[in-house]
Amino acid sequence: MWVAVILVAVSSCLIYFLAKKKYSKSIWEKYGVTQVPGGSIMDQISVFAGTKTIMDMDNKKYNLLEKISEKYAGFYDLVGPCILVKDLEILKKVLIKDFDYFIDRRPFFSGAREPLITKMLFSLFGEEWKGVRTSLTPTFTTGKIRRMMENFNQVGNAWVKNFDKQIGGGTSTNVNIQTETIHYTVDIIAASVFGMNAGTIHDRNSIFSKMSLQVAELSTWRIVKFGLSINLPWLVELLNLEIIDQQGLEFFRKVMVQGLNSRMSGEVKRNDFMQLIAEARKGELKGDDNEDLNQFEKDAQISGGAGMKKNYLNDDTMAQAQLIGFFFAGFNTTSNVIAWAAYVLAVHQDVQEKLREELDTKLFKDGDHNMDYDVLNRLVYMDMFLSEVLRKYPPLGRLERKCVKDYHDPESGLRIPKDATVIIPVDGIHNDTQYYEHPDKFYPEHFTPEKKAERNPYTYLPFGVGPRNCIGMRFALVETKSAIAHLVHNFKIEPTKNTPIPIKQRPVGLGVQIPDNLELKLTRRNK
Repeated sequence: MWVAVILVAVSSCLIYFLAKKKYSKSIWEKYGVTQVPGGSIMDQISVFAGTKTIMDMDNKKYNLLEKISEKYAGFYDLVGPCILVKDLEILKKVLIKDFDYFIDRRPFFSGAREPLITKMLFSLFGEEWKGVRTSLTPTFTTGKIRRMMENFNQVGNAWVKNFDKQIGGGTSTNVNIQTETIHYTVDIIAASVFGMNAGTIHDRNSIFSKMSLQVAELSTWRIVKFGLSINLPWLVELLNLEIIDQQGLEFFRKVMVQGLNSRMSGEVKRNDFMQLIAEARKGELKGDDNEDLNQFEKDAQISGGAGMKKNYLNDDTMAQAQLIGFFFAGFNTTSNVIAWAAYVLAVHQDVQEKLREELDTKLFKDGDHNMDYDVLNRLVYMDMFLSEVLRKYPPLGRLERKCVKDYHDPESGLRIPKDATVIIPVDGIHNDTQYYEHPDKFYPEHFTPEKKAERNPYTYLPFGVGPRNCIGMRFALVETKSAIAHLVHNFKIEPTKNTPIPIKQRPVGLGVQIPDNLELKLTRRNK
């Protein structure tokens, strides 16, 4: 392993040096774009080693653009020319208005050997991506997710009972919050995607639990390999590296094959994503009538294309890849957001009390342990709180789009060459005092209804915007809100003597992860 790590460091330095030398005074000067430093060789190595984040490097450029009064600037990284866009109007054009020029992302899994990985929605390109995205969009409507609310209630109540069991005859227990949120999300995903009762909350040694953790585990070496797949795909192929655990991947493939076969035959029918994929394959999946779209969803609508006329989900590998993709997107990312939310509640008791009052009086007012989907999504302070969590700790601190053909915006004068990567600095925007009055603080009042109405909507990007946004945004929000509601209604959340305050974030790819072994204290409430 260490030989490979040394190869990574040496190769990174060499390629970065050669790229910088080759491009230092070429493309961006030709296109009239101000060029800024892309970062030192040590910066690049620090990102691979996990001691610095890509967002740290983006924020330097973002702050520099502020000083020199520029809306954008070009630079070079390991894969070639990039341009960081700070201006919100240009950002909107890249992500929405002129989307056909920026339809693709930088490949997430370049060099991966497993077709299930390369066929996931977020790994697809061009017309193939358009076709699959169009086929999948009706699976994430409000009506479809509302019908899955039983899963959120059953798993949430099981989660509370397990905490009660840990407390036993006492009044409180200390928990590893990341471990607990992982098991919650595994059970939600198992029920909502695969139609299974995984039971990992009560049985941490179940086969489903073991395979889930193997597939989604984020060891230092796994993170390095992921970084290589994005930046140095040739090295992934040269070293024959496995980015995702193959044993776990094969386990879920078998689960999906069996489940899809039973749904396609009509033998089994459930309210889960596997059923919806089966209906999409048959051409029977439809959107909900009179679906009330918000601006986020309107911005995500896709214009026509040849790929939209073909049902790509008829291909077995493509259909299976989407279900695996749902698992990846809904498991690790969501468990991390829930863990961040629990930590914030522990260190901000005033916020916890405000949220608890809203939950007690509006969501659980009749003493029912089950939550109503519509009431949950109308909670104002819950929305303020979770929006602030996602501002401070977004799943991705950077968005990327690949320019697929030469671009010229007459209004701003911006010119971008084909194959350049456009960088949207989410973390920089989320912490800009122009848009948020107290960006360094955890301050839910950033998201009062009045302030949200006044603020440019493109200053808040935890799920991206435009056609290539997070397709599972509705599902992720319900999953997260349900977990928070169960925790806060049933327990008081506090730090322990081992809880770091302030906390040190763990860099992972284009985002940050909550530290491993984060301990919090749960005390049973006397309701």
